Amino acid sequence: MKAPNPRLLAFSGLVCTGLLMGLVACGGSQTPQASGPQPATAKEGEVADAGPEAAAAAAPPERPFAGSATEATQLISGVVDKYTDPVSKCVREYRARKNLPRQRVELSVGIDQDGRLLGVTLKGKPDPTLSSCVQDVLKGAMFPRSHAGVITVTKSYEEIVQ
Repeated sequence: MKAPNPRLLAFSGLVCTGLLMGLVACGGSQTPQASGPQPATAKEGEVADAGPEAAAAAAPPERPFAGSATEATQLISGVVDKYTDPVSKCVREYRARKNLPRQRVELSVGIDQDGRLLGVTLKGKPDPTLSSCVQDVLKGAMFPRSHAGVITVTKSYEEIVQ
């Protein structure tokens, strides 16, 4: 019996490998679903595809991207300023609780490079109740993403004496 041609064996091995890769790429395996809440499915009689406008409205807004640490600081400061009234309420409650009616309160807000709130701290003597109150206020805020790492913005709250 004659030995098989080595070139023919190499070629047939290449063809088989290509076929197997094609089968794997075209199906046969399923990608595992991410854990967590799953999107609601359409009920009987409802239209499953509401169109691109509905999909855009349902998707969470994308966080802005800051090109520099300075821009990130400015954007974060602007976001915190949008929550001035509820944060001021936390500060007033802190002052009443500590009997410091006109005390200047400085809060530092830490944001990571993905725009997530890391924490809120009181300058000087920490107060977990105040920090927790302000964190609850800011937890849904859309802080910017950046390549600047952790950004800390300090805000001062003072009572204006008339």
